[in-house]
Amino acid sequence: MNAAKFFFTLAIAGVTLTGCSSGAKDSKHAPRESQTPQMSEQPMPASAEPGAGENAEKKEKHETVRVFYGTDRNLTGSPHPGQFYGTRRASLSLGFCDVSIPKNHEAGKLESPKIWKLEFRENPDNHVVLKSVEPASGSDFLAQLRQTIEKSVEVEETSSGLVRVGGEAFIFVHGFNNSFEDAARRTAQIAYDLKFKGAPLMYSWPSQEKGSIWAYKEDGRTAQWCEENVTLFIEAIARESGARKIHLIAHSMGNRVLSRALKNISQKLILTGEPEPLFNEVILTAPDIDAQVFKESIAPHIIQTAERFTIYSSSEDLALKASRVVNSFWHQRLGEGGSYLTVFPEYQQINVVDASEIDTNLFALGHSYHADSNTVLSDVKLVFQGIPANQRDLKSLLENLAWEFQNNRSLVRRTIRGTFR
Repeated sequence: MNAAKFFFTLAIAGVTLTGCSSGAKDSKHAPRESQTPQMSEQPMPASAEPGAGENAEKKEKHETVRVFYGTDRNLTGSPHPGQFYGTRRASLSLGFCDVSIPKNHEAGKLESPKIWKLEFRENPDNHVVLKSVEPASGSDFLAQLRQTIEKSVEVEETSSGLVRVGGEAFIFVHGFNNSFEDAARRTAQIAYDLKFKGAPLMYSWPSQEKGSIWAYKEDGRTAQWCEENVTLFIEAIARESGARKIHLIAHSMGNRVLSRALKNISQKLILTGEPEPLFNEVILTAPDIDAQVFKESIAPHIIQTAERFTIYSSSEDLALKASRVVNSFWHQRLGEGGSYLTVFPEYQQINVVDASEIDTNLFALGHSYHADSNTVLSDVKLVFQGIPANQRDLKSLLENLAWEFQNNRSLVRRTIRGTFR
């Protein structure tokens, strides 16, 4: 479907993004009225956690992170935030949701009820909880997004003088076997742990939320189906949010979704002759995508859409090892590290970081290190700040074609080898 037909279909369906004329005028991402996609002016019924109120807020032992979202999941009709959206495909909609982060939160953790602690219900004071989901009209969505971004701007004093910080946004695209609730909780946790000064957003595509081979293959087809919706969403945020910087993060199969969207945007940039990229940092974590396809058919096209790309890979990622088997054993994944590491000597904008040496969560199959490893989160924060790889706590690989973490796993291995020599 071409862009004109797509926008026309959205307008007929009453799902278009209206743009306000306000925003940061000195930003390269400032609104451009002529390119504003439109969204419906009538919001759908909101979903909120029962019992919330001003008196309750004063006694809470948690903080609340607002996550802005775009989704093409179906509405289930359930008022419960965790079941508000389902797994079927639907038209694009917008909104925002609130997620609790307990005061005793540990970085990299997604605190949930544990039976061995006799916890049988979610408690926002102890767990990361999706508290509410509120669909919104395009104008309301953009107004609140811009307000959040503008309020995050601060002026800091440095050795070189006063510097403006904050006023940024990032968009997280989740992977296979994730619900809307999973994605919202993860996006909020990442924003909180990064101490992100700006607006966290996510795009939640209709993953089947089941770990079966059938669901994996169906998610692969859906990741391709939703590319035009994702393209519309991330481009609209880049052009209309007024943010000083826009970053993108994709995980696992979400890299297929994001890569296709960036390829679409690249073609538009070529047609319009725009000289500057729309995005600042693009982070591809544990990408479940054919490495050869990405290198030959995707990277050459998307390189102009962002100032820099960072790819995190790992040889300890059991989920990607399984993916390689499902996708024909000899088709290595872009997210595989070690001897399977894919590098890009022809593109200085693409940094590859091998995370094989970091300690990972075995329950997550070593696949979620982008968010549950403090080491990786710390590096992501530096990436967002624009710090180059050679100035971060990384060790050069392949003559600076790639980098690896200097972490305790390699130290432990060297100690063990030394002990038994």
